Amino acid sequence: MTTTTLDHSGDAVRDGSGSHGWVLAALVAILLGGLPVAVWLDLRNLSEDLLHRQASDMNSLITSVRGFYAKDVVGRVLASPGVATQVVHNYQDIPGAIPIPATLSLELGKVISEQQSNIAYRFISDYPFKGRAPHAMDDFEQTSLTTLRADPKQRPTQVSWSLFTDQVRLVTPIIMGQACVTCHNANPDSPKHDWKVGDVRGIQEVTIMQPIATNIGSFKFLILYFLLATAACVTFIILQRRQAAFIAAINRKLASANEFLAAVSAKISHYLSPQIYKSIFSG
Repeated sequence: MTTTTLDHSGDAVRDGSGSHGWVLAALVAILLGGLPVAVWLDLRNLSEDLLHRQASDMNSLITSVRGFYAKDVVGRVLASPGVATQVVHNYQDIPGAIPIPATLSLELGKVISEQQSNIAYRFISDYPFKGRAPHAMDDFEQTSLTTLRADPKQRPTQVSWSLFTDQVRLVTPIIMGQACVTCHNANPDSPKHDWKVGDVRGIQEVTIMQPIATNIGSFKFLILYFLLATAACVTFIILQRRQAAFIAAINRKLASANEFLAAVSAKISHYLSPQIYKSIFSG
């Protein structure tokens, strides 16, 4: 609705509050409808980014494993033709030898941690072979090992974050199979010779780190939405202030007109009888 007032000179002054109301209603409707759209777009974008990072990390891991296998397994066998291949923990000291599974895991842990900036892998046991340095374990790893020996089905997880990085640590048990039991119980370098199938020899730990800045970029549509909403709110406030100033100016004109009419009325009252004066100004 548009209202019209007259200033003391008789000029029409229009109040645009009605049109502003329609603009405000349309703006609110657009903002309310835009929020779920922005959230959906960001969720889809976040899902795509996660899948892309997972695919990239998996590709990098496979490349690292393939490179290690080509160099430290196939390469060593081919470099010693005619020599019987042995599977031992100290494979680097024996020509043509290849690593046992535990040694392979240890070596892969080094390769993965060196080549992947956001992924670390550890193969840890409190029963290292003779000649090897004991594995240093923090409180989380030691507690996880104790928990898994009580119940191997558990999956200890630690989530931590800082101002710039999120980190997840997942621990799974290293369970002794029949081949492992036979090898360890017969190997003179093994610190324990009474292993049984199903025992938890140690743990393997995967640590994944993710900078928070990477995740912020996944919410670009929501950030854009809030920027547009902020701009719309600022624009609305500016329009409201202009309208308030416009109405204040009309009120000042009306007050001036009232004062003028009051002064004229007072002057006319001196020249007219009360009955005539009342009949003129009563309306």
